[in-house]
Amino acid sequence: MGQSNLPAEQRKHNDVSVLLNQESIKKRFEQVLGKKAAGFMSSVISAVNANPELKKADPITVVSAAAVAASLDLPINPSLGFAHIVPYAGRAVFQMGWRGFVQLGMRSGQYKTINTCAVYEGELVDSNRFTGEMYFDEKQRTSDKIIGYVSYFKLMNGYEKYLYMTVEQIQSHGKQYSKSYSNPKGKWQTDFESMALKTPLKLLLSRWGILSIEMQTAVQLDQATVKNIDGSAYTYDDNPENNGDVIDTEAVEDTAALIKAFDDSIPKGIDGMMLGEFLTRTAESNKTTVELVKIEGAKDTAAFWKIYSAYEKQQKAIQAKKEEPAAAVPDPEPAEMAPGPCPDNPETTYTWAFCNACEKFVGCPAWGK
Repeated sequence: MGQSNLPAEQRKHNDVSVLLNQESIKKRFEQVLGKKAAGFMSSVISAVNANPELKKADPITVVSAAAVAASLDLPINPSLGFAHIVPYAGRAVFQMGWRGFVQLGMRSGQYKTINTCAVYEGELVDSNRFTGEMYFDEKQRTSDKIIGYVSYFKLMNGYEKYLYMTVEQIQSHGKQYSKSYSNPKGKWQTDFESMALKTPLKLLLSRWGILSIEMQTAVQLDQATVKNIDGSAYTYDDNPENNGDVIDTEAVEDTAALIKAFDDSIPKGIDGMMLGEFLTRTAESNKTTVELVKIEGAKDTAAFWKIYSAYEKQQKAIQAKKEEPAAAVPDPEPAEMAPGPCPDNPETTYTWAFCNACEKFVGCPAWGK
């Protein structure tokens, strides 16, 4: 029987500290964190003791949320803002902080820069909703009123993307996708700033970023009630019918499905190295990523492979030309003069016919041999 199904009278004795002392759970944390496991588990107990509502939450959901943070190697200290364990309706919810998304992104090695920040009145100078380009100028700030939040990333290959949301848009998003938005003890009310910084950043990364396995896990389990230690069972109790994070997760799954569809469409016999070069060149010329090239290719595989076929034909022609044997250089006409004077008679230059009869002709420096 799972911990969540135990009677309340029995479950209250199985508090977080008791669960963390179970060998199977201790081994799980040790497998993930190694020597850091003991310190991390102590921080879980400290977080629970510091939050009366979390003390009342189902212990297995607390420990399971902590296990997700551990698998991502993110601390759960509330003051650090990387990851949180938040009480909701008698259970614990795993919640990513905006710093956690930045940490995972930079750790992936795909990003040169990731940032999210508040935008004050007057700072947004210009924007192009078609290209996504935006221009901000701190010097043009007209007041200390925050009008929105902007998130930005730049990949190592130069591809960059912005996402700007007004304060009103973020508030609307929170109300739509979180039943706890109006809860006086919820993070939307107690720490609106961190939620406002996180909202456009998470949407930006899940829609246009390159997501490592860790980042996909973070997007998928953010704001989820995790019901077992390995994170395989979870629900979105905060908004089970229309959860914004489920939408983001579907976007991630769609991305993975498109990449798989592209890979499945690769014709048999294709030169893998040549295809890799084509994908890389296409990504570089469009300042995007190989993954996004594959995604676009999957949307119209016939058109993609038609373009690639032309590229392949061109590359094979270039390669064949390189492999053609060099044309033989014809011998000079008998009357042609040597390029230089005779080594044995420096004051005289002889014809090819004369030199060809010489026993020293082979290797003669006068003919560059």
